[in-house]
Amino acid sequence: MSEEQKPVRKNRKRSAITFLILVAFPIAITYLNNRMSSTRKIASTEQEAQMDTAMASSDLSGSNPTTFQKAFKYQLLKDAKVTDFSDGKRLHLGHFFMADQDGAKVSVCQRYPYIELNFSADGVAVSGDIPHTVVQGHCSVAPDGLHLDGVRVELPAGYDWVWTGIKLYSRDKSDFLEVNGYEIISVLGSPLSFTE
Repeated sequence: MSEEQKPVRKNRKRSAITFLILVAFPIAITYLNNRMSSTRKIASTEQEAQMDTAMASSDLSGSNPTTFQKAFKYQLLKDAKVTDFSDGKRLHLGHFFMADQDGAKVSVCQRYPYIELNFSADGVAVSGDIPHTVVQGHCSVAPDGLHLDGVRVELPAGYDWVWTGIKLYSRDKSDFLEVNGYEIISVLGSPLSFTE
């Protein structure tokens, strides 16, 4: 073989290898992208399934009156938490759906747009009476659809306050749902305290 033919073969091999790499590279990228996308789809499907389950558990519209009385309290309280914001503390509660007077499925906030939170001073008595205070707010559904927007809680200073009850009122305040302090403790496991 002459010296002139060797570089030509080397150049052809290099060109062939370069061509194969250039063709294989986009195919490999497309393959990996499809594998990653299918993985993401599975994860989002699981998240959607969890959201569907949460939404289904918050639908109490088909409950009989006895079941509803227990279920709404649990749904309202199960994720109760206090958060601190720049404008004060907020109490966050769970959202649920229920039947209106005609049996149609509605948000609890549609039927009961007003919230009243009751608090008692912890370990204090003034002239033999335990100090009480009431915080009022509006019922509105949080963007996630699973919770109520936090109700701003402003309490008088000087006491440690314990959450002792909640009432959700209709517009004319003739109809309401109520949860007392013992029921709050039974769901949460302990009293929910607000310390200034």
